[in-house]
This record gives sequence, C-alpha cells and structure tokens, in this order.
Amino acid sequence: MKKFKFRLEPILRLKEHREKEKQKIHAAALQQVTNQERSLEDIRNMRSSQQGDMRDHLEGRLNINRLISYNRYFAKLNRDELTGKELLRAFNKNAEDKRLDLVEATKQRRIYEKLRERHRTRHDKGQNLQIQKEQDEIASQMSRHKKTPA
Repeated sequence: MKKFKFRLEPILRLKEHREKEKQKIHAAALQQVTNQERSLEDIRNMRSSQQGDMRDHLEGRLNINRLISYNRYFAKLNRDELTGKELLRAFNKNAEDKRLDLVEATKQRRIYEKLRERHRTRHDKGQNLQIQKEQDEIASQMSRHKKTPA
C-alpha cells in the first residue's frame, strides 16, 4: 500500500511558521497596548493622589508657590496623558494591523491544510479502490479455482 505524501508539505510548514511569527508579533503589539493603558492608569492615579494632597495643603494657609507648582505639575500630567492617549491610539491601530496580518496568515495556512485533506481523501479513495480491485481479483480467481475439476 502506497503511503500518502503531500507534495506541498514544505509550503504548508512555511505557512504554519509564518502564522506563528505573526502570532508573536501580534502578541507584542497587544502587550504595547496593555502597557500604555497601564501607563495612562498610573497617570490618572497620580493625578488623583496629587489632588488629594493639594486639598490637604489648601485647608491651611494659602501658599502661592505651592499652588503654582501644583498647577505646573497638573499641566505636565495633562500633557503626559494626551501624549499617552495618542500613543495608545497608534498602538491600537498597529495591533489591529497585526491582527489582520495574522488573520491573513491563518487563511493561507488553512487553504493548504484543506488542500492536503482533499489530496489525502483522494489518495485514500484510490487506495481503497485498489484494495477492492485486488480483493475482487482474488475472489474471482478463487471462484475459478473451485469451478475447475481437480
């Protein structure tokens, strides 16, 4: 019985390898998004913390220098947050692009897997037909052998 051999197996392995690479690239892009979201959350937490500190200090005597420094710090936090949001938008777009690349690589791999399965099915049908022919021939010979007087 002839063993099944898919002649496009090297291409299928290459497609699988490319898909795994795309998965890693996509995972790295998602990690960037997660890190940036965490960074933005840290900025928001810092702002909340500093606003609480500012309220505590403002209960007493008014210190203009302290108000100016808080104002500058909050302006810096606002700039950092805006920059962070822009980065997050860019990272999200990049992650979406990488996801689409991954989807395309997966489609390409599946095409070759389906082709391999079709070839395997055709091969198996051919093998089964060959076995059936051989069994019919053996049965025919046995039938002839029984009919001839010995």
